[in-house]
Amino acid sequence: MRSAATAAGARLTDPAESDGIVAVGDPALRDAARAVASGDARPVPVLSVGDGRHAVDATLAADRLDAVVAGLGGSEVSVEGLSRVTHPVLAVEGAGDGRRRFAAVDVAFVTATPARISEYEIAFSDGESVSVRADGVAVATPLGSDGYAAAADGPVVSPGGGLSVVPISPFTTRPDTWVATDGVRVTVKREEEPVALVVDGTRRGTVEPHRAVRIEVAATVDLLSPTTETG
Repeated sequence: MRSAATAAGARLTDPAESDGIVAVGDPALRDAARAVASGDARPVPVLSVGDGRHAVDATLAADRLDAVVAGLGGSEVSVEGLSRVTHPVLAVEGAGDGRRRFAAVDVAFVTATPARISEYEIAFSDGESVSVRADGVAVATPLGSDGYAAAADGPVVSPGGGLSVVPISPFTTRPDTWVATDGVRVTVKREEEPVALVVDGTRRGTVEPHRAVRIEVAATVDLLSPTTETG
């Protein structure tokens, strides 16, 4: 992809100065989305290359790079076979260490010891709250809703459709799942089991009981995704 971008006339530069980002593979896409949310990269279109749900096949991406590069810098990128799709990036705060983390895919609360039940309170922005007993809770963006959250029987959400919220291995025969509009607060209610905070697949510490962790949309990133006809 680097040689294709150079051939298309692109000038390779730092993300903080770029007009667009080509992210090859899921890890690069997550890094690019988090960089946009944190301010380490400009809020520019991202061309995700790979085999994910919103990614562009490498052959198609290389074929369309000329048109993508020509259209960068404006509010619209009109490229045959590609459309601009807006995805949220989440901010995670309140874990107790004073840090603000960003998640492009999902945030999970998981008991540190496998197959051990804890209890969680999930508070939604409309004032509703629910209490669940489970191994954990996952909150996923549309970009990540077909991954870990879907494996836990959560809904797959389209861009603009909200966040998938799903208990992991709940202690009930009829578990509920939810679609949150813009964010949630998750609180560990039991003190018996340590609970790990996992952001985009990486463990980021332990959540103390009775401390509310806030998960909300911090920014959005525009992906150049295949149209229905292309994908």
